[in-house]
Amino acid sequence: MHPVELDNYVMPTNALESFVNVCVGWINSNLVGALVPGLQRIGKSHAVDYFMANYRQWLGNSVGVVSAEVLPHKQISEGIFWGDLLTSMKRPTKKRSPEERRQLFVGRLVEAASRSEKKKVVIFIDEAQLLEDALYKLLIGVHNEMWRLYRIKCVWLLVGQPELETVISTYIAEGKRQIVGRFMADTYVFQPLTGITDFKAAVECYDLYLHYPGNGPSFTEHFAPIPWGAGYRLASDADMIFQRIAQARTDNGLPDGSGMTMQGFTTLMNHILTHLLPNLTAGEELSPNDIDEAIVATNCMIFEQQEALLATA
Repeated sequence: MHPVELDNYVMPTNALESFVNVCVGWINSNLVGALVPGLQRIGKSHAVDYFMANYRQWLGNSVGVVSAEVLPHKQISEGIFWGDLLTSMKRPTKKRSPEERRQLFVGRLVEAASRSEKKKVVIFIDEAQLLEDALYKLLIGVHNEMWRLYRIKCVWLLVGQPELETVISTYIAEGKRQIVGRFMADTYVFQPLTGITDFKAAVECYDLYLHYPGNGPSFTEHFAPIPWGAGYRLASDADMIFQRIAQARTDNGLPDGSGMTMQGFTTLMNHILTHLLPNLTAGEELSPNDIDEAIVATNCMIFEQQEALLATA
């Protein structure tokens, strides 16, 4: 099936490019750790996946990169913590001992770093707002062991919800400067699609940068081959689509704003690609009514409503 139908592609948006540039800068400047907070469903996890898949384009073989995720629990133990990290790294284990699980986690980091030129490993930790004081101390222990025993440097990039940003001031006030120094040397707030410029650049990706298979037709060409051959480009309808989304925000009682969550955007665009573009004829463009119906059919405004609620919480 096509990636649009599976909804498993990553958009190379302006926000994603900024994220990549910041992360590469952190890694090259020998930063030990940093925070990437942002609202839900704006593409943070997709950005991490994109970085994992493409980091050699920007960093070559100088570093290794791994990704793990903290999972929510009413009460978390050391064994559960290491087990969750291993499972999210696709390295699940049946070992029950917390120390054995910890050593498997350390081994995964050593494995990734040992193939790198600088003996350095970058560790993305997703849903990092769930980290507690005790869990930070466990990670500090790993960080210290990686250098002491293996002479491997670690870079910890913690990705999570907006409350992650407030942790810095809390820990400084509590005198926990070791945690701040290890994991919070800098902060980059991940942004949603903001304004017509970002929006048009994202829509243009379907014409220029997203292809399937890799050397095959663009996503737009795949779903609208006849209009494409006649010169149609999805980006030519970007202004109109943006205006209809703005009107939908007003109709749904959402605050004025020109941003859009990545999940809301891709939900709408997937519908446009699979349901609307195949019906276009040569020389035809999408109509405002088409987009209004697509917005209703996909219920994509629910993601904007949730973002607005979280932003005011």
